[in-house]
Amino acid sequence: MAVDERTIGEGLRRLAGRAEPVDGETMAALVVRSARRRRRTGWVLGVAGTAAAVAFGAVAVTNLPGRADRTVWADPAFSGLTVAPTPPLATAPPIEGLPANTPEQYRQVRDCMPRGGPVHPMDGGLRIPRHGVAEEFRLLAESRDEQGVTRLMGSRKGLVLCTPGVLDVSYPERPIFTYWGREEQSGLALDGPLSVDVYDTQTQSQVSPGKDGDPAFMVVAGRADPRVRRVEVVWAGGRADASLANGFYIARAPRGKGRTLPKVDVTAYGADGKALGERKGLEHLPMGARDADD
Repeated sequence: MAVDERTIGEGLRRLAGRAEPVDGETMAALVVRSARRRRRTGWVLGVAGTAAAVAFGAVAVTNLPGRADRTVWADPAFSGLTVAPTPPLATAPPIEGLPANTPEQYRQVRDCMPRGGPVHPMDGGLRIPRHGVAEEFRLLAESRDEQGVTRLMGSRKGLVLCTPGVLDVSYPERPIFTYWGREEQSGLALDGPLSVDVYDTQTQSQVSPGKDGDPAFMVVAGRADPRVRRVEVVWAGGRADASLANGFYIARAPRGKGRTLPKVDVTAYGADGKALGERKGLEHLPMGARDADD
């Protein structure tokens, strides 16, 4: 008997008329129950994933290495399926002379330098490779108050100050590089119990500035000998104990309306409360690096 396209089409229509509708939820439940019996992760994910796609649309599922690492999907219809957990934060490799950082602190370092390293003082989009990459820096100390935080990040060559933005409130400061001791050849070694490496302004530039303008802060930061237990910073009209950790310190205080920074005194004290060293009458020590070929 000759079979043409019309004959085939009519046959297919008759078969379709006899077919019973499929309940997607019933099919999914049957497949999931079968998957639980088999306890084979690869088969479960492949077949149950297909059933989920039939019943509810495509569902992305990840095969995991072991049951201890699995997170159960919250949907009760798919309580046996698993999804990949949030990837752990990267661990900071050790760097001689710098404190160890937790994964969260290491994330803050990299967030501080979204371009991958310090940038040019006049162009936040221009990274300066010779000043290093973000992975070479560690969080050293931070000064926090009700309005925010300024962090001291450092490498073996130098430092950056990081004042992060607040979502929908303010923009982050640029990570501008400064050599330790303000000289390219200085490095981490201290000449005395205390070093003041930067004294400058950090501004929390507002998304919608108020009538008083953007909040600005005087920031003093540097290194301290292991014998130092406290660093006191005295400005005109105020004083503060710096945040001191692992031989590094930082302090910040609201800046006044004057065009220039006031002079500052910085004193290091030992465990017995006696002064080990001081720097008096310091004026502006701006962020930035003067390289040998500048």
